[in-house]
Amino acid sequence: MGYSKDEVSAMKAAAVPHKARASTKYIVIHCADTPPKMDIGVAEIRQWHLKNGWSDIGYHFVIRRTGRLERGRPLDAVGSHVKGYNAISVGVCLVGGRQAKSGKPENNFTNEQWHQLYWVVSKLVEEYPDAKVVSHHDLDKGKACPSFDAQTWWLMNHWQHVSPSKNAFRYA
Repeated sequence: MGYSKDEVSAMKAAAVPHKARASTKYIVIHCADTPPKMDIGVAEIRQWHLKNGWSDIGYHFVIRRTGRLERGRPLDAVGSHVKGYNAISVGVCLVGGRQAKSGKPENNFTNEQWHQLYWVVSKLVEEYPDAKVVSHHDLDKGKACPSFDAQTWWLMNHWQHVSPSKNAFRYA
């Protein structure tokens, strides 16, 4: 029985030695800088990063257009997603973030992605309660990524979920 391209890529990545992250101060939200109709995942992004000379995909998680969550690097490993902060951060990448025609940054994420992002960030905050949720562009001023303000998004959404208000939006 043969293996798919994705399975082979995952097996190769599992064999890559990763350095353990000693602390986690940031949960960094990224975008793949892809147009809305391009639904890629860990396998494709891993190939891009390998072509850049990296040892593996830089992100710990990728959220596809369908909302499917895919694991990249091991959660306890140092990432390769934001220069100067890789040793103290976890990287989460949303597929999308670029306008189809102009190529300019665009907040074009699907409802499924927003739901999954909230879930994964909630779990990461439970695991790393002192970590701050930020956008890539907060740590690298030359970037537009992820095409929205992740810190404000997290504060607004998290507040709604912990609010005692009957009208607060809650996930089932």
